[in-house]
Order: sequence, then C-alpha cells, then structure tokens
Amino acid sequence: MTRRRFVSSDEAVQATGQHRAPCSDCPWRRDSLEGWLGSLSTEEWIAAAHGEARIECHVLLGAQCAGAAVYRANVCKQTRDTTDLRLPADRVAVFARPDEFREHHGD
Repeated sequence: MTRRRFVSSDEAVQATGQHRAPCSDCPWRRDSLEGWLGSLSTEEWIAAAHGEARIECHVLLGAQCAGAAVYRANVCKQTRDTTDLRLPADRVAVFARPDEFREHHGD
C-alpha cells in the first residue's frame, strides 16, 4: 500500500513544472480522504470548478490543480481562458458529477 502524505496549503512548495495528474490528496480524486477540502466548502469547490476561475494546486505553488482540470473535462466544462490547464477526462480516478463529489465529501 502506498503511503499518502496530506499537505495543507500552508505546506505548499514551489512547483518546478505543471503536473498532469491529481495529487494524492486532491479533493477531486475518488480515493481522497472524505471531507478533506481545506478552507473551501463542498459547494465552493463545485462552484469554482463550474465557474471561470483558475484553480491553483494546494500542494504546488504556481501550478494549477490537475484534479480540477480533469473534473472539468469529466463534466465537459472549459473556461474561456485558454491558458487554464486542460487535461483529458478520467472518470475512474476523478469524480464525474457534482453529486458524486457532494456524496463523498458530505454537505
């Protein structure tokens, strides 16, 4: 079993590049710790993902959240800003609908 390391945004380190897969404790991962949402509520996370905001990674400073980018692909959402991270859909590793995210993390 792989040991997971939970990192808060206070412990974030500078990114050396943009990662392409969600961090081990990314809230968008299906196997994330239930309720591990940092300072945002479930509804705030969902609103951000379905909105136009750039979502920064909570682990790597200067990088965008790969989990949010995959979730957006899963729900067919693209921001108007073409510099925002876009990754392929992965409905196995990352939530595919807002209700799945809510159910996992609680409301």
